[in-house]
Amino acid sequence: MSRALDDDVKRAIKQGDYEQVFGRIADALSQQLPELLEIEMLGRSHMADGQTILLQDGPAIAVPKLRLVQAFLFARRLLQKHVEEGVRDGINGEGPVLRATAVILLMDPEHLTAANTRKRLLQDTIKAGKDVESRLYDEQYLIDSLLTSRLHRHTKSPTLWSHRQWLMQHFQDHGLEIDATNTMKRVISVAAERHPRNYYAWLHARYLTKAVSETASREDVAGMLEAAKKWALAHHDDISGWAFLMFFLDRHPEYAGSVVSEATRLAASFHWRNESVWYFFRNIAARPWCDRDCREGVESTRLALLSGVEEKTDGARFLEQASSWIQTYSVPV
Repeated sequence: MSRALDDDVKRAIKQGDYEQVFGRIADALSQQLPELLEIEMLGRSHMADGQTILLQDGPAIAVPKLRLVQAFLFARRLLQKHVEEGVRDGINGEGPVLRATAVILLMDPEHLTAANTRKRLLQDTIKAGKDVESRLYDEQYLIDSLLTSRLHRHTKSPTLWSHRQWLMQHFQDHGLEIDATNTMKRVISVAAERHPRNYYAWLHARYLTKAVSETASREDVAGMLEAAKKWALAHHDDISGWAFLMFFLDRHPEYAGSVVSEATRLAASFHWRNESVWYFFRNIAARPWCDRDCREGVESTRLALLSGVEEKTDGARFLEQASSWIQTYSVPV
């Protein structure tokens, strides 16, 4: 979401009740629905009437950029007062500063003061020992909604992903379950699709894999693997998904055979010769835990695809590089 404003928008900003606009948008962000909020910005057509603050249909929320700017200006004043005067928000999570930081992060996901203020407010709640579990889940709901909404800068925001990791650490500290499989499906997969090569999202997936490694059941591991495999196969030209899948199989090599078998079958059927897929195949085939069947499956797929491609093309080059890599780095079975 670009922060650049047109001249007519700048003029329109001066009109309207900032506090009312802030209240409406803050109320929308404070909702707790069965599904994550789906937030997007409205275009110029919704500026003309000067009345629309936001539109909502179930979890789907649309906000005119003009109204968000007005709400942001009001929220920033609240936050500045909080910082300057050292005022602490109420521990019930409904105070004005907590609402203000939600609006600010909707406008600017890299606003470190807003993110850090939310951390301090949550820590105050934890120290007070009141409604800790509900506050942690409320925070997760808002952050996940921002990370998965159709807001281009939010899906790949290092500040928001870092905030989520900090939050998961507090989940562990208080004995709350981290649903890694659900997070893979509802948060990481969505954010990665809406922003290709989203290394921040997949870095968080790595963190979750390690965080639940000691407590995850076989069903949890299989669920995470299935979500990662499904995403990688559906986005075969995105190397970030394949890189995570390789990381996951390094930790759980017992699943490698079935994953490689399905991936090579699809690669042969759809003629995948792109570098992302063959980065995955060449590294898997060179792993010490990749057995003879695994390597033979990769090599037979490579030869089949090589026979149908002209020399000196990118596809041929990637296939030849894969062969050279496997021969150089593979461990004899």
